[in-house]
Amino acid sequence: MLIFRRILTHLGLIPARLLGHLPLRISCSTLRAFAPLIEGLMKRRRLIVDRNLEMCFPEWDAAQRMAIRRAHFQQLSEAVAETAFCWCHRGRLTERHGRIEGLENLERARADGRGVLLITGHTTCLELGGRLFAEQVDVRGVYRRLRNPVLNHFQTTGRNRYSPGMVERSELKAMIRYLRAGEVVWYAPDQDFGPERSVFVEFFGLQTATSRGPLELARMGRASVLPMFPLKNPDTGQVTVHMLPAFDHFPSDDPAADLRRYNAFLEDHIRRQPAQYWWLHRRFKSVPEGEVDRYAC
Repeated sequence: MLIFRRILTHLGLIPARLLGHLPLRISCSTLRAFAPLIEGLMKRRRLIVDRNLEMCFPEWDAAQRMAIRRAHFQQLSEAVAETAFCWCHRGRLTERHGRIEGLENLERARADGRGVLLITGHTTCLELGGRLFAEQVDVRGVYRRLRNPVLNHFQTTGRNRYSPGMVERSELKAMIRYLRAGEVVWYAPDQDFGPERSVFVEFFGLQTATSRGPLELARMGRASVLPMFPLKNPDTGQVTVHMLPAFDHFPSDDPAADLRRYNAFLEDHIRRQPAQYWWLHRRFKSVPEGEVDRYAC
């Protein structure tokens, strides 16, 4: 049965490999045509997107939220093409794919020889932004190992084309070792890891379980913490990786204040292109004691 599944996965990856060798402009426009179909088939995820938008943008009317939801599924469709392209393309990316803004902030953060923890959020163009950045700076990305070994091999092989090596998110000691050695580690902690590993702080006006991971990594890795966020121009398809100055005095003695700074950074950039955030996640699954399930509707 396991062999049969692997064979099916290999067969299923043939279109992805073919897609990944097409010019990105062509593959994105091709996948964009399937966005309404994907939106229709992903009923459960569509409801999660709707609920997230309703909670985060209560000032919008239903028509505004529906427009963002449709644009979100277009961005998700393009993300499939972008991921295939990033994992299969053998040449370097060019300016027509995107650019890095604020690279001097990273150089400044590395001036004292310490490692740098880049913290970002999950956007639909994260893969393309990651490759743009990794082609200019050696960076180790933190990733989640896929259960399917064939897919996981496809993922890691593709990313290792432009990275010195990925780090599985459970490998805490490895992350600390790289940071202490002065390396750059890229981490997106904007997921709900449960209240035990989080602090409830504001995010879009909601008390949100926010991972303590960046604080612990920065402290144990003796690293500077620099926020970065990739955003795509929806008209041109070009991605800009925004790199801000490193957080000063981070982590401090106030974990809640530190994590509020991180969430404020995320929210500011999400509001610039709201359709590009990964709204499929149940980001607000964990709730403070006494509050009802936010997705029970």
